[in-house]
Amino acid sequence: MNEIRTAVIGMGNMGSKYAELIAGGKIPGMRLAAVTRVRPERWEKLKGSLPEDFPVYPSADDLYRAVDHGKLKLDAVVIATPHYAHEKQTVDAFSRGINVLCDKPAGVYSRQARQMLEAKKPGLQYAFVFHQRTFPMYRKLRELVQSGRYGNVKRVNWVVTDWYRPDAYYRSGSWRATWAQDGGGTLLNQCPHNLDLLQWICGMPARVQAFCHEGKYHPIQVEDEVTAYMEWENGATGIFIASTGEAPGVNRLELSMDNGLIVCEKEALKVCELDVPEQKYRRESEDLFGKPGGVWKDVECEPGEAPYEIILRNFAAAVRGEEEPVAPGSQAGDSLRLSNAFYLSSWEKRMVELPQPGTPQEKEFEKRFEEWLERKKTVV
Repeated sequence: MNEIRTAVIGMGNMGSKYAELIAGGKIPGMRLAAVTRVRPERWEKLKGSLPEDFPVYPSADDLYRAVDHGKLKLDAVVIATPHYAHEKQTVDAFSRGINVLCDKPAGVYSRQARQMLEAKKPGLQYAFVFHQRTFPMYRKLRELVQSGRYGNVKRVNWVVTDWYRPDAYYRSGSWRATWAQDGGGTLLNQCPHNLDLLQWICGMPARVQAFCHEGKYHPIQVEDEVTAYMEWENGATGIFIASTGEAPGVNRLELSMDNGLIVCEKEALKVCELDVPEQKYRRESEDLFGKPGGVWKDVECEPGEAPYEIILRNFAAAVRGEEEPVAPGSQAGDSLRLSNAFYLSSWEKRMVELPQPGTPQEKEFEKRFEEWLERKKTVV
């Protein structure tokens, strides 16, 4: 494939960014072929780099109709629309043999992520914009954890409260911070990246107990603060805390390992390496109040690049059959299933087991979550 004819569906903040990167020649081998739902001010910024007859469609449905009638030829779409629309627009693309790169999250219900994956046809590429997977610090952290160099994860502690938002942010769109149109709060808007990284690095928890506080800091329906406790099958435990109402806020991820402590904070990665494995010291030491010694070391990470460009270039390479996607669609449901479990646990006020994909428990989990969310949508 010499040229990947690509449409951007949804020209809000992120869709406009993707369109500008493609139209500006930053993504080799990818050509912007059409856009939908573009505001006049965004069009003024973009149109200078496009032909005069460049097609702009009112909606994704109009764009797909143009494909059906032979008026538009597409190889790929980049979907950057509100969460509830992701499933239909992805399935519609697959039914026409079009490759899909979708912005996070996969949808609102974990069922949507499952059905999107089931709709994918053989030979098509399906990926997500989980661009933080490209950050050198997180890539290095994943490498350290999965290498087994420091043993197993014992405890995870992620406090990510630097997602601060003023009230004006929530007033900027009537759909924002509503159950009916947005589908959730900080878990669904800000934290999909964190939840994706959490399971990408440490694996999926087996069960969670969460407390989602709705409208604690802002006059909104949905949650703006979350505290969640997690358990893994190997005995590891963890805490995840997120908020859009704290300033200055922090973003600190700690992983307590068998043989050390790894800390990510302020784009830096460091590790305290124990001089004796903790388990060995615990069993053999006769010092009643002693503990293993350790040495702190900075972990070198490669310089970071433009993450959105990396994701788009990687997607283009995947369509050409040259690379595997950084965040394949087969993994997109993991972070959504985790956030759904947090919500469900908070609403039911109990610990919730995360189901294995493809099991009867998965569909029961999906049904319970959707029934609860439908009730939340009645909130005025």
